[in-house]
Amino acid sequence: MRRPALLAAVLLLTTAVAVPTQVGPAHADPTPLVDTYKDWLLQTHDGVRNGLRRDVEYVYGDTLVIGGVACTKAAPCVVGGPTQSTAACKALRFLAGYFEQRAAYESRSLSSVETGIVDEFATAVLAYRSPPNPVAPKIFDNAVASALGTGTRYYTSFGNAACGEALLAAYEATGDPDHLATATGIGEFLLRMQDPRDYYAAYGAHPFVDAGGTPTAPPGGYVDQISSSSNLYSTISTWNLTAVAFMQRLDTVVAPPDDRYADSAALAEQFLHNGLDLGADWYTFKFDSPVTAQNRIVAQSAYSANCQDNRWHRKGSCAYTGTGEIAAGTLGTDMIEYGLAALYDYERQRAGTSAATAAVADLYEQYSSLPGFHTASANDPLDCVDDTRAGAVDPYYPPDNQGTTPSGDVWDYDPHLSFGGFFRLGDTTDNAEAKYYDIVGFGILAEIRADLVPAKFAHGYARLDAAGRQDALFALLDRSLARMYLPGRDGADLDADGDLAEQICKGTRGTLPNAVNGLGILAALGYAGTR
Repeated sequence: MRRPALLAAVLLLTTAVAVPTQVGPAHADPTPLVDTYKDWLLQTHDGVRNGLRRDVEYVYGDTLVIGGVACTKAAPCVVGGPTQSTAACKALRFLAGYFEQRAAYESRSLSSVETGIVDEFATAVLAYRSPPNPVAPKIFDNAVASALGTGTRYYTSFGNAACGEALLAAYEATGDPDHLATATGIGEFLLRMQDPRDYYAAYGAHPFVDAGGTPTAPPGGYVDQISSSSNLYSTISTWNLTAVAFMQRLDTVVAPPDDRYADSAALAEQFLHNGLDLGADWYTFKFDSPVTAQNRIVAQSAYSANCQDNRWHRKGSCAYTGTGEIAAGTLGTDMIEYGLAALYDYERQRAGTSAATAAVADLYEQYSSLPGFHTASANDPLDCVDDTRAGAVDPYYPPDNQGTTPSGDVWDYDPHLSFGGFFRLGDTTDNAEAKYYDIVGFGILAEIRADLVPAKFAHGYARLDAAGRQDALFALLDRSLARMYLPGRDGADLDADGDLAEQICKGTRGTLPNAVNGLGILAALGYAGTR
């Protein structure tokens, strides 16, 4: 069964840009980068597809021995990382789009092998799904958990939107109505996360109250997270614009007579766009909840601040200046990048590419002009990476970062890959190896950058394409795109020696950098543009 051409256009909109000229030495392997990503995601390690886990780690240490083999810097051991639904969903969406575009390029239908792989990944995603309970309905019915296990499970709006998009792409590729039904169930979950009041009234809890404690209507965004104990977390983040883009697309596909998904998207877009305008990444709402073990509203500890004030903030701070401006805190690039990309997607679905460009142009310049900080690792006894370099780096737009090849200090964020590593607008004592954000950010922002700063997109793509593939696919990269290892401890007791404090070095090849970069390249260039 095939879907209408309109839906194919909605799911696979691309922006045509010229294939970039390579920067640096050309790689000997003529295989396009998206093919390399596909191959790695489909590889298995210990019987599990790489694309169904978050990452694969390469580790070594002074005394680390795994399976009787010494793990050295010259010959590190390979360890399969944990499985995670968001990573699997990003891989699913990339593979579905990749197979569709490749088949179109080759003027053929998808093969049974290709549709079988899409179904395999979709089935793996369904293992994370919470089936509905008609006897005792839960707010997270039909939602996808972030991870599996015997303990508490967590369901996020961002992760579920990513899985909803993936399942829509799987439906487009295979025509399987079950994939659409699952995506629709995720849409219904997001509606409940936008207004969860009915699920807490029985406990005397009001998810949203005003400054005086009086119950009030929710602000319009999707609450970040809920646990399997029905504990709802008190934050709404700008990267939930991903859910806005998904809900708009779902409305196009399902076409409900009440337009409830599109109406939900419009309301959430207005609210979350305000956060981007303010230079913030998360909103914390004030709540009134009984002190019980479950079925309550709780503060989101991950943000290191329990503001409860119905206002926008940056991570780790509740402060505002005397003139009403957000003060202090840390602004994380992935929140902003996903938010900008989703805003672009949403506006293009509604009104076309020109409207999408207009919606993000000023915001992109606002954020890409911010200075960042590189905070090198403070404790690095194994010399995983130079830990002597820390402090401010050049912002995105100064003259020394405008050329066709990288220039300036090699520890600066690479403006050809993304717009700025990791923003640290306040205290810089926390450690953050920011090159991960460069490499993931390239994929997240690919379409926007191909539109707004095409030369930088072209050079970034060429740098990735020309680099040695084993290094280019590592999640953590330095400016030269050489493999980077980071210091850590053997908290998972990889060598089963009981020493959880043993210092080790880790290098990561991750699903998210590969799948997200692949998605960005397909969207900006199309499969044909990589040939």
